Amino acid sequence: MIRCIDEPIVSTGCSAPSLGRVLFLSASVGGGHTRAAEAVAASIRQLAGRGAVRYESMEVVDVLEHSTPWFRGAYRGAYLGLLARAPTLLGWLYERSDRAFHGVATRWATAHANLRPLRRLIAEFAPDTIVSTHFLPAEYLAGLRRRGRLDARLVTVVTDMHAHGMWLAKPCDRYFVANDECARTLELAGIDPAAVDVTGIPIDPAFAVPLERNAARLRHSLPLDRPVVLFTTGGACVGPVASLYAQLLALRTPCALVAVSGRSEIARCVLERQLALHGARSPVVARVIGHTNVMHELMAAADVLVGKPGGLTSTEARASGLPMAIVHAVPGQEEHNASALLEAGCAIRCANPSSAAWRIDRLLERPNELARLARNARAGSTPLAGIAVAARLAAMCAVR
Repeated sequence: MIRCIDEPIVSTGCSAPSLGRVLFLSASVGGGHTRAAEAVAASIRQLAGRGAVRYESMEVVDVLEHSTPWFRGAYRGAYLGLLARAPTLLGWLYERSDRAFHGVATRWATAHANLRPLRRLIAEFAPDTIVSTHFLPAEYLAGLRRRGRLDARLVTVVTDMHAHGMWLAKPCDRYFVANDECARTLELAGIDPAAVDVTGIPIDPAFAVPLERNAARLRHSLPLDRPVVLFTTGGACVGPVASLYAQLLALRTPCALVAVSGRSEIARCVLERQLALHGARSPVVARVIGHTNVMHELMAAADVLVGKPGGLTSTEARASGLPMAIVHAVPGQEEHNASALLEAGCAIRCANPSSAAWRIDRLLERPNELARLARNARAGSTPLAGIAVAARLAAMCAVR
């Protein structure tokens, strides 16, 4: 599915470098990969509006929507099935496969047999630059270029705080990574350090625009006299969502609880059923929201975010100076993300749903600790990562 299509924008500054036709390739396994692609696209539009860069057109494409039905179902189903039913096995597979350039031939052959619709789309769009925010297109397109079947600049944006081995692809003209540790991981795997930029994970440029907390609360009719707890179910909506939400509704601290279920109607129904059982005399005032385009405003209004440590969610929270209460981290990439947040001193960890409410109550009762976590979150944040990626792409085009 094409998530956004832009008409040509011509900069008023004729000397601005042109990106030409830019194709963003993601995969709809969770929501973060597509959000990262959209963030870079939005940043390019922002720079184009300032006359700093030009482009002919841009598209953000889900590669799984341009694959065979069998491959699409198997790719999503295998991941989401393991996520829901065997997360420990998923974590084991993640760590076992974390070897650079291991298993490429088998994965590439499988992808090639099932991505003919994607090849047709690429031929029709004729991109000058392809930006991959998921390892599937990154690895597959590198193989096409090695075989002389593709002539386009290839760029990879790593959307987690650890660069798993499957993110590595040759050739790749540029990698954009979350932190110095990622950069070192790529270097040890044989990637030229000059081809790696540490930018942070790209998020919507809206997160770079400061929004005062009370203003954000008034915008969403949230109380000014009590803390706001923001709960997100995650793009894949796995884990004990119902039991965790029930625990949050039972918080003892008077607060406002805002639950965001994203695009999952199942998650929204589950949360709304729990909310219907919520006692009117509770100190918790709660509401459920589905998909939203103003997450930056909700994060600005909140005091703590309860959720899974996805790469994009974690980065958005840090940009908002919002401490996280980590729950149900998926073994594998989210464990690495959780470790990074805890090491930075901007999160607490809730080992299970039954203890989550107790730990969050304790945090809300300690405003000084909450403020310390918030300072640490903002201190290491990268709200302009998308702009940094867009600017670097412009610089690459200027010297080509």
